[in-house]
Amino acid sequence: MTSAAEESASAAVLGKLVYTPKNVEQTRIDRFRQSIAKKYNVTLSDYDAFWKWSCEHASEFWTETWEEVGIIASKNVKEALPSHQIPNIYPPPKWFEGSRLNFAENLLRHSRSDSPLLDQPALIQTAEADPSKPDVFHQTITTQRQLRLQVARAVRALRARGVIAGDRVASYSSNCSANIVAFLASAAIGAIWVSSAADFAPQGVLERLKTVRPKVLFAVDGVRYNGRVHDHLGKLEEVVKGLEDGIGAEEQKLQEVIVIPYLNEIGSQSDPAKHQHTNWNDFLQSGKGTSEDDADIKFEQLDFNHPLWILFSSGTTGKPKAIMHRSGGMLIQMAKELLVHGDMTPKDVFFYYTTPGWMMWNWLVGGLITGAPLVLFDGSPLKPASTLWTLSSQLSITIFGTSAAYLSALEKTAFKPREAFPGLKVRQVLSTGSPLRADLYPWIMEHVGPETLIGSITGGTDICSLFAGHNVALPVYAGEIQARNLGMNVDVFDDAGNSILPGKGSGDLVCKTAFPAQPLCFFSQSEERHFDTYYAQFKGVWYHGDYVSLSTHGGLVMLGRSDGVLNPGGIRFGSSEIYDALEKDKMSGNLQEVENWLVCALKTPSADDEVVVLFLVLKEGKESIKADQLSALESHIKSLIRQKRSARHVPKYIRIIEGVPLTLNGKLAEVPAKKLVNGAPLTTINSATLQNPQILQAYVEAGKELRESLANGK
Repeated sequence: MTSAAEESASAAVLGKLVYTPKNVEQTRIDRFRQSIAKKYNVTLSDYDAFWKWSCEHASEFWTETWEEVGIIASKNVKEALPSHQIPNIYPPPKWFEGSRLNFAENLLRHSRSDSPLLDQPALIQTAEADPSKPDVFHQTITTQRQLRLQVARAVRALRARGVIAGDRVASYSSNCSANIVAFLASAAIGAIWVSSAADFAPQGVLERLKTVRPKVLFAVDGVRYNGRVHDHLGKLEEVVKGLEDGIGAEEQKLQEVIVIPYLNEIGSQSDPAKHQHTNWNDFLQSGKGTSEDDADIKFEQLDFNHPLWILFSSGTTGKPKAIMHRSGGMLIQMAKELLVHGDMTPKDVFFYYTTPGWMMWNWLVGGLITGAPLVLFDGSPLKPASTLWTLSSQLSITIFGTSAAYLSALEKTAFKPREAFPGLKVRQVLSTGSPLRADLYPWIMEHVGPETLIGSITGGTDICSLFAGHNVALPVYAGEIQARNLGMNVDVFDDAGNSILPGKGSGDLVCKTAFPAQPLCFFSQSEERHFDTYYAQFKGVWYHGDYVSLSTHGGLVMLGRSDGVLNPGGIRFGSSEIYDALEKDKMSGNLQEVENWLVCALKTPSADDEVVVLFLVLKEGKESIKADQLSALESHIKSLIRQKRSARHVPKYIRIIEGVPLTLNGKLAEVPAKKLVNGAPLTTINSATLQNPQILQAYVEAGKELRESLANGK
């Protein structure tokens, strides 16, 4: 399908009703609305009225949410905020101060000895099928009882190694059950979790781990992806050595590495002699208790605002930001989203295609609070196209989470899930990572199921939760996120900081009042950087960096990022990650013909994904570089970036250009280049803010060629 045809198809259905909920009064979110209206003697005639009340009465709302989702705590406080006052959004206020709870204890509520779900699956670990048996997935089922036992042993093993509240525990792993056990054990102690995916290159992992300096590191021995087994131990050794090199006298040393024999679990072979680290099974055995107390867990009781995990966001202007999230904020926010907005129950089976390097892994783990089994999948989602739907059919998945890029790619394969598997039980398709094309909404309804709720959701690493998303009590309109979430005072601002009314234009997504999932700070990074990231753009509100509009239905239409963050395949990263790799390679003696560079994202013709473009400025006298030399240069750069970062970072296009736009104080101006490459008129750029506006025309011309190449599949 051509670009024009895809755009026309989306425009034709944008805003059209595609789903109407049944029995709204019986949904959990509507029952919650009714109970609030009755208790506070207020008229809340519909969801919009409920949303407004939740924002205007934040302390009351979050206090009621605590009760609604059944937070387990050893010490409660009567109100979310003192005197029910909504404080300024910055500095981030502390919520439920004085309470004592534990995140892991709340997630493990269904594994207690009196739980009716004790012998039901908690985790279903699956991996890419062997190429010779494409419909046979390797599965490992962990029941609630087994999960509690493993976490109990891991907790004792970590404590025996001196891990205490506030220490950092890291993972460089795959999406497997052991990784979740390790996280829950870390959270039970009150340690701070840090996670990187196995497909991250060592240099990118080191940037993150050197910031946080973990005491213990978990990793897998390898993974299988796209039909091939990939050894992980070599990459792990690079990370371990890098953490040892140049460590300061006052910095925390890495004390132990625990390796999960994952390849053995998925039917491949692992050679234990390749490394001298602790084996996962030996680690668990070291924490074995007596027959009477083996499954007992001593959950550290911590303040609501105690840190839970550190997530790293895009390093657009430097190293990735180490965003520290509080345990209580994550707990109450995720419980609200999954239990109240999503109406999940133990009867559901919850799947999200993710890696431990994306916040959706954290969100998936939060699903344990619902009692629904979590399906973990590690491997390629489209080799073959039926992969995830075979999995859905075999495991009776009801909540299917993915990205807009995946759904778009699936459509192009012509595979039709419902036709292949008429008995699919999927009742919700959740999508994030990039805007979901409007014409994909009716496609999902037709090929997944006519009663499927399409939950496009948005939030991000910055809050590790959602600003807006799925809602079982509301209709779905094509191309729109259903609504702003309860307690999230989301608005759309123009450049002057004025609210843009629904249907009256687009602008920046902001949140105007405080919320419990606000990160308190960046770990071991300046408060100035924290402030500048979220609070400097508009006074007194959270600035998120998404370009959006409000629909007349009360929904949110995502229009992309308003900054220079790259987002291919729904995986966000900053341009600096590519720049750093190029700079270090140049310092080692390579790339001597290159003077400068600029990275930006080029939208695909369907506008639901993007590819990476790298512009190179050659040194004077090198402009007439020969074709074979240019080809060798491109190959070298792509190989370098794949090795030092990941396959996601590799530019699809590398182009020679005459210069890069610079601001008046000499900073690289990526956003103007990105806008022009994606077809924005030259008149939309304020040339007065640039040192060298004369080079902008080159990006206009390059954009025309690149868009044509991408549309033609070149």
